[in-house]
Amino acid sequence: MASGSGRGRGRGSSSNSGGGGKTQEYFGTIQPDLFVRQPGENKVGSSGRVQRCFANFIPIEMEKADYSIYQFHVEFDPTVDSKHMRERMLLHKNVTDEIGEYHVFDGMILYLTNEWNQNQEIEVPHPTTGDLIRVIFKQTNRFLLDNAQTINIFNTIVRRCFDEMGLTQLGRHYFNSKDSRNVREYNMSILPGYETAIRMYENQLMLCVENRFKMVRRDSMFQLLRKEMQACQNNRMRVQEKMNEMYGGSTIITLYNNKLHRFTRLDWSISPMSEFQKDGESITLKRYFKEQYNKDIQNDDQPIIISEGKPKQPGEPPQINYIVPELCFPTGLTDEMRKDFKMMKEIASHTRMSPQQRLTETRKLIEQFHNNEKVASCLNYWGIRLADDLANVNARVLKSEPLHAEGSKKYEGRNAEWARGVKESGIYRGSNMTNWIVVGPNTGNSGMLIQKFIGEAARLGNTLRVQIGDPMCVPIGGVTPNDYLEGVKRAIQQVNGEEVHMLVVMLVDDNKTRYDSLKKYLCVECPIPNQCVNLRTLAGKASDGGENKNFGSIVLKIFLQMVCKTGGALWKVNIPLQDTMIVGYDLYHDSTLKGKTVGACVSTTSGDFTQFYSQTRPHENPTQLGNNLTHFVRKALKKYYDGNNNTLPGKLILYRDGAGDGQIPYIKNTEVKLVRDACDMVTERAAKMSNKEHKPIKLAFIIVTKRVNMRILKQGANANAAINPDPGTVVDTTVTRPERMDFYLVPQFVNQGTVTPVSYNIIYDDTELGPDKHQQLAFKLCHLYYNWQGTVRVPAPCQYAHKLAFLTAQSLHGDSDEQLRDKLFFL
Repeated sequence: MASGSGRGRGRGSSSNSGGGGKTQEYFGTIQPDLFVRQPGENKVGSSGRVQRCFANFIPIEMEKADYSIYQFHVEFDPTVDSKHMRERMLLHKNVTDEIGEYHVFDGMILYLTNEWNQNQEIEVPHPTTGDLIRVIFKQTNRFLLDNAQTINIFNTIVRRCFDEMGLTQLGRHYFNSKDSRNVREYNMSILPGYETAIRMYENQLMLCVENRFKMVRRDSMFQLLRKEMQACQNNRMRVQEKMNEMYGGSTIITLYNNKLHRFTRLDWSISPMSEFQKDGESITLKRYFKEQYNKDIQNDDQPIIISEGKPKQPGEPPQINYIVPELCFPTGLTDEMRKDFKMMKEIASHTRMSPQQRLTETRKLIEQFHNNEKVASCLNYWGIRLADDLANVNARVLKSEPLHAEGSKKYEGRNAEWARGVKESGIYRGSNMTNWIVVGPNTGNSGMLIQKFIGEAARLGNTLRVQIGDPMCVPIGGVTPNDYLEGVKRAIQQVNGEEVHMLVVMLVDDNKTRYDSLKKYLCVECPIPNQCVNLRTLAGKASDGGENKNFGSIVLKIFLQMVCKTGGALWKVNIPLQDTMIVGYDLYHDSTLKGKTVGACVSTTSGDFTQFYSQTRPHENPTQLGNNLTHFVRKALKKYYDGNNNTLPGKLILYRDGAGDGQIPYIKNTEVKLVRDACDMVTERAAKMSNKEHKPIKLAFIIVTKRVNMRILKQGANANAAINPDPGTVVDTTVTRPERMDFYLVPQFVNQGTVTPVSYNIIYDDTELGPDKHQQLAFKLCHLYYNWQGTVRVPAPCQYAHKLAFLTAQSLHGDSDEQLRDKLFFL
């Protein structure tokens, strides 16, 4: 391989080959704003039994001590639009004789490890036209190993390795089109592939490998357009409406450059024969695609798909791409496909991978990295060596939590699930449902189902020791949204001001308009704890001969929801924390208000952590979000103060869901301070009002992230076997981040596929609880979500906040009434 004219000057930042033990020498690869952990601060817990696991990471060793990366800006004269063509031109012999073939080029910027002349020009023929193109190279920078840009370059090197293996880049990920699986009924291919990222982890750089799948239809958008033309009898306006409705917002793929685009709209005013200005001359779209991509467009009378991308600069209009339907294909699944149970089952058989399959596939990939000559040469040129196997991790499994029922009764779940235990042991705190109403159709099968439901509810009331009376039944004449609303209003008038503990509405189906109007009325305008029941769920399948075998367990779940909505608590776990308030916060985007997001906050108000207070507020930007948090915390503390004999909590532990890595600096620098200030403001006010001293509230602020690419695979009987880890598995070493006080927790058991752990990043903490207690507390809180008889993925207050934000954004579109907020009305 030809090399440049000299070695790089200066030393790399690390003189050890593996990077282990010298983590701080790679700290420059991490954005300074992301640091929340003090150097040397302990983040490792100790409780639980040790469990050997694999993680889906490949450790990286740096073989060069003397390391520099040189950056060059590359220009093409005349301009070449196609990135694929530009890449091919840089692999021409005229260029590789100078710089070798293992450089990294991202379409604009070239990276080399060997020094080269600062300014160079090389003439290269265009791959399709043969015209000579001047390629101009200008050196713009030089990096050592300890630089944030180095990580970006290493990630580009991995992409280059995938190119050498013959994988196809679609969007940000790489897919193996040679190993595609077919779903014949929908004429669709499923492409298996990988999402990869190199980052600095606890002691060294590692490559995270996550399996990904891309669904690509084999019918082009033009073929689908022709089908719609036939269905709509060539009515172009109708076809445009249908295509925009079906595919608007979906992702389409152009195989001539393997790019993904968002379908914005179809435009009949433009065709392949439409002209636009390029380099000062008019050119048709048809000629442009022939010259740039060597693609012949067959049909001149087809509309063009408009794809609007993000603006290059804030305030600018969005970038627009013009895509010819003949040359693009839809990806992903339509709503119609998602409703097809048989098809979804077939797709899941290809995409839902067991831990054993993940281990095998990732090991195959490592083998390819080592055995493919070109890939090995590329990594060797860059001084990178990938380990021979996945990273080994010493995880710990926390002991299972007993659930407390009424009195001193306790029971334990199996595989973190305890549906039978609730029924056998009863509930922790009952509620009053002596005055309740049932509204619904009273004819035929519906009337029989409603009576059967009432009988089963009465039986469950006796079993679970819940006070339940005979309901007042109010029949409705029709099933329109208005009929239901009028029936509910009539029922409320009939009780003549008497308190209604629960109002149950029996719905004929899952019509969203009907559900939304009822929820808005009963949660915002006329606040009454309410439960909507779909009669189809109670009826079961027709194939069961009209008898629903699961009727008892379905009614039990509904009845338990009703208990929670009327102030009961189904179980508790032992949380040995005194004077502590736990807060969960989440977001959901409002379906009717573009750009608006609903923030929801659920906080504990009792010492046994089984009573909750909920709040919501809309916001349009991150600044408003921070102000909302201030409002939420102050109101939550006031509620706690009123319910706990005029005392404030000594500790506040806040779990913030719904934040990506990019938001961490803002949260760390702004939101934490706002919450801290809100706590101090409430403490000062309470001291003035009660004329006694209130100690400052200690705060822990924790970001909870559900969407992570990390997977933990429990080692089986030997090093070649992998199964899902047990509920309560904690990982706080090796694959955690050196700049964070973080850990991963697997709270659930899954039967199919591979369980996804949840990341906890403690970005502020003066509670002195320490990592061990934080890990145990997170696991305990995953047991307290009453809508499921088992553990949930995130702490219960976060899951409650998510449910509340969802209901508010989808149905209520406004704040619920204050009367309902101390009950779990949103379940």
